[in-house]
Amino acid sequence: MVLTYYLYKYPYKLIWNIFKLLKKNHEVVVYCADPLDYVVLEPVLIHLPEIPIIAKNRKTAQYLQQQGVPVKRMPYFPDAVIMCRHATHKFPEQKIIKIGFRHGAFHFKAFANPRYYNCFDIYFMTSQKEVEQANAIGIKTAGAIGFAKLDPIFNGTINETTIEATRRTANIIRDKKTIIFTATWDKSGISAIDKWIDAIEELSNFYNVLVTVHPWTSGKYLKKIRDIEGIFFIDDPNVLPYLVIADVLIGDTSSIIAEFCALDKPIITFKVAETNRTVPEITRLLKDISIQIETVDQLRDAIESSLKDPQERSKERQEAIRMMFDQLDGQVGKRAAEIIKERISFLKR
Repeated sequence: MVLTYYLYKYPYKLIWNIFKLLKKNHEVVVYCADPLDYVVLEPVLIHLPEIPIIAKNRKTAQYLQQQGVPVKRMPYFPDAVIMCRHATHKFPEQKIIKIGFRHGAFHFKAFANPRYYNCFDIYFMTSQKEVEQANAIGIKTAGAIGFAKLDPIFNGTINETTIEATRRTANIIRDKKTIIFTATWDKSGISAIDKWIDAIEELSNFYNVLVTVHPWTSGKYLKKIRDIEGIFFIDDPNVLPYLVIADVLIGDTSSIIAEFCALDKPIITFKVAETNRTVPEITRLLKDISIQIETVDQLRDAIESSLKDPQERSKERQEAIRMMFDQLDGQVGKRAAEIIKERISFLKR
């Protein structure tokens, strides 16, 4: 840990314990480092009493306020915190109950150091298979719950009205098929954004082209995408409605691939170099569930093949769904909320 952490840690612990003695910190909060965090956690929060939301920065605070969500800022001294990041260092008192969630489905990147997970009282994984794999490397706090972010697709929240509104927003042309590009963080070494970014303008002559990228994507790529005519850049942290209207997804190692796989629709992935973040199991999974290509010259044929036979690799996708998600019934958030209430007893009052 850096020196600034310790300069923060001990004053924080002192103030927290003073508040505890004065009975001023008997509450739970949600910590949102990024707008995506709220999208992931909202299906859980709707089943809990109103909980203060702590925004890490101005960008996140502005997004939450636009959603009509009251926002508080750090420092804050709660009895319990819910988050979907490894940010327990923001609440460095061991007596604080800490509940963690994945912000991306399954572990498309290598697990972080087990100690980051073991700082939590419970860290929800997206399947029992993932829990077993986490346990095998020393993660002791993992619990299987599913992926609550997907609930709106399966419980009717995203419906025909929502879908039609999304089509209008994205300027969808009815007689064209819709493809969606996604990319993980370009500086991770396992992104393919540089392989397809120069091809999407031409592809827009044949398809409706949607693009969503990792929130940390470099400014040079964001500017380039925003300047491309004829495509729709998804500037909304909630990509689910756009996944629903897409016919084919083109990606690399982004966990959005898992979300699209849950819809059992065709996937194309670019092969990328292996790094220390590569998960061999995910490499095999991508090979099974998607048409894999190496260059953009192969992309058009792969898209047409996917559209011609969207059920190709459906069996493999169904097997992957069972591995990555315990249940896709739209009720994950409700089940998670019940477990949280058991862990944080004063939420029942």
